[in-house]
Amino acid sequence: MTKKIILPSAWELTQYESLSLFRLNVPVRWRQKAQHLAQKRANRTGRYPSIPVYSLDSIISASFPQIVKTVRKGWREPGNPWLFATERVDLSYLPQLIKDWLREEFTWCLGEEYVDSILNTLNDDDWRWEEKRTNISLLEEPEDKNEEFRFQAIPDYITKTFLEDNTIYFQGENVAHKLEFYPVVRLNKYTELMSWPPSEINLIDEKEIKGTVFISFVIIFSLQTVPRRKQPLLYHHLSIRRWISKPLEKGLPYQGATAFVGDNRRWLDGNRQPYSFIPLRIKERGRAAKWSTAISQLLMINSDSPLPEPELLVNQPQYNWSNLNEKPEGIQIAIPYDSRHNINPPCLPGVSPRDLASLDTAIIERISNGLPLKRVGEAVQIAGNYSYWGAKTPNDDNDYLTPMFRPSLAAPAVFAKRENALGTILIVWETNLCRDELIKEICTRLYLNSQTETQIYNTPGGGEVKETVYAGEHGSICIKTMHVADLTCNFDIKAQEKQVGKQRKREKFLKERIEQIKFYLPLTKELCGAIIEIKRKPFIAEADPKIAWRIAAAQSNYLNQHIHSISARKKKTREEYIVRGGLNRVKSAVSDLFRQFAILPTPLIKPEKDEIALHTWLTSFYVLRRTRQTSVSNSASTVVLMLRVNPINGRVEVTTPAWFSDENEGWVSYPIAQQLLLKEKWEPNSYFEGTIQEIGEEKASEKIKQEQREINQFVSDCLQDCLNTPIEEERSPHVLFMAEAQNARKLLTWLQNPHVPPSVHDLPQQLNQDLTKSQKERLSIVRIRETSQNEVPVTIIKNSPGSRTNGVFKWKDVCDDSEQNIYLSIRKLLNTEQGVLKVEESRLDNGNKQAGNTKPLEIVVVYNPGIQEDTLAKFVHNLRDRNPYYSNFNTLPFPFSLAVKSKEYAIGIKDKVETEQLETEEE
Repeated sequence: MTKKIILPSAWELTQYESLSLFRLNVPVRWRQKAQHLAQKRANRTGRYPSIPVYSLDSIISASFPQIVKTVRKGWREPGNPWLFATERVDLSYLPQLIKDWLREEFTWCLGEEYVDSILNTLNDDDWRWEEKRTNISLLEEPEDKNEEFRFQAIPDYITKTFLEDNTIYFQGENVAHKLEFYPVVRLNKYTELMSWPPSEINLIDEKEIKGTVFISFVIIFSLQTVPRRKQPLLYHHLSIRRWISKPLEKGLPYQGATAFVGDNRRWLDGNRQPYSFIPLRIKERGRAAKWSTAISQLLMINSDSPLPEPELLVNQPQYNWSNLNEKPEGIQIAIPYDSRHNINPPCLPGVSPRDLASLDTAIIERISNGLPLKRVGEAVQIAGNYSYWGAKTPNDDNDYLTPMFRPSLAAPAVFAKRENALGTILIVWETNLCRDELIKEICTRLYLNSQTETQIYNTPGGGEVKETVYAGEHGSICIKTMHVADLTCNFDIKAQEKQVGKQRKREKFLKERIEQIKFYLPLTKELCGAIIEIKRKPFIAEADPKIAWRIAAAQSNYLNQHIHSISARKKKTREEYIVRGGLNRVKSAVSDLFRQFAILPTPLIKPEKDEIALHTWLTSFYVLRRTRQTSVSNSASTVVLMLRVNPINGRVEVTTPAWFSDENEGWVSYPIAQQLLLKEKWEPNSYFEGTIQEIGEEKASEKIKQEQREINQFVSDCLQDCLNTPIEEERSPHVLFMAEAQNARKLLTWLQNPHVPPSVHDLPQQLNQDLTKSQKERLSIVRIRETSQNEVPVTIIKNSPGSRTNGVFKWKDVCDDSEQNIYLSIRKLLNTEQGVLKVEESRLDNGNKQAGNTKPLEIVVVYNPGIQEDTLAKFVHNLRDRNPYYSNFNTLPFPFSLAVKSKEYAIGIKDKVETEQLETEEE
């Protein structure tokens, strides 16, 4: 194998800089009155008694882009500044802006007259900038973590320097595309640049232009930490934003949309500024779309360019766009596509590897012209991929690339001797074709070739059940079928109803539907499987009854998989036919039902290929979510899973802190665990911030630390139990423990970059005290990190811009100790990623081809005394291709997929439908 070298998009500052910032404090009386309104709202609605500063931050950033950092504690506690900015602006309009924000947040539940009576007591002259500046070092870590500015200030500083030349040429197949970039105002821990005006690109299919679409390239700079390195690194990322350019016949999505508003006027004081963009929400109340009242009022007072009515944008989404090579002036607005728009995607997402190389080249050119950056390290390939399950051209059923689609693997696995074996499958159908194809697929998949006479009977709820036993060479399955009746019909909830009313009606309808379904389904004492044909997601999200089926069926002893109709009818003859992709939907539904029973072909490790002992427990830790239980204390708790897989017999077991301490439960089989999760008192939207608001900073901090201690003890006990539990015979097993950083680091703090042990031979202190020397020698701990939140760098191949590669790479010279390394796992292209952009092509050349730009997964070996470090990293990389329910590589290594899928049962009827969805970043 010819080893390749990749260049991560990771840079370090080469000169020390400092910022001089102005501070703005919240006046005491303003903070007190805002807290009073928040408490009043909490008393009436049950919400957290916290000031919704998040919504204010987005409004103030739109009005005043020179802000570097906002500190939400500034509205909660005296003595803490709220804003840090690079310059002081005139505050004349700020008091009115904040009053309008408070009206919008609280009038709906407290009444306009009451809110105005509170606001009328406030003095506009209370708002004043502090005279003294605050000097911030960009490289030195502050003693007080509350004074940590680097993660906003360094990307801000680099962006301003980068924009001294805002033109980048992206090399395409036959031309270099010239793009000009402008800042997008964000208050996150990153800065964003967006090309403008949008580029019109062709949709080319078989060398014929099928249409054109408009996109912008988006550059993000973010400061990130890595383990075993003191100084953080600056990462750059590149994506696209796809714009809606044609009138929206069905209007804006339900619950609003995001618009990007560009202007060269600073709204808070009206002064001119370099052109920039601000993402603003268009909210929807009932069926009336509107901008934020505070922003609209500010622009009416202090601008000659007020925002257009949202209805105008529906018919004119290209609002005042500037032309190519024309400097933007005045208010321009564009609406990005996301999945909530009821239209086809304008083009495929993602940029090409060639585009990444063009941006990388532009950064290097700017470095030669004074941009104070230097690349950090290179990553050398240490292994490619090998296909564990085998990949063939599908000539028959046993050649499918997805392993569990193959009868030769599925049939022996389903009928293998195990606890909670799958003996009965219930098909709840609405269309005959769906029912018949599901039965056909189950019989084909499991080599079932004979059947008994069908028995017919009625359930207590009036449902007619047809029951047939199908048998084959490996075993038999009882298949029951029944019509779904009207139990998948949407709830009677109207769009114009208030959100609180919708949620209350939804809870009521869910309770009723759950009881109806439980009464309707056939009774069973054993755990069975069910495939339920459900309707498409309704326009009104609260009207969707899908969650009722998940809960009711599971409570009735049916783990359940849902499927949409696979058929349609011809308009003229009304003849029913299977839609494109319908049969694959059937195959996936059957496989996903098997997955819920954790049916796995074995063995799951090949020692000669993996160089890992077969007697190794594969374990993963996963945080489902924090819950605010319905209790007297109304306090937050956490549900976490520890999942372990025996690679020899394929047995999958799960435990939680509550189950592990219960002698009657302990480790439970995966299917039983799904049922048990439904017994949790799930409540949505509960975070540490809410706990702090309720019980105070000091008590909340102690509560969090106590929770962390308990979870660490739980992990230690689970690992000890695995190390003491033979996988086969009397051999002492090894244990591979894996956790995903973003998911687990708030609880397992030793996964956080500053706290990762300095060497792979140092066990985290939280686990060290309970394990014996022998156990420590048989334990390996690996932390993985996904690319979400831009925490892992993108990569290009050295000396080969635009080309692709895969495998696992050792990133050298990134840690402070040259002996320590980080690994980057790059998957191969999926079977669905066909017809990708060519090596020399940019996304700007064609919007109809797959980007084919795979993102790395970061692998950090935290502790590993017994296995060679490269070998362990290669094994974790190969586990990305070890899930038999999907073809090719997954984002996370097996068995994470089983842990993540448990979220399907971590639900409750009080779950709120997500309402604040911002635009999706294009991958």
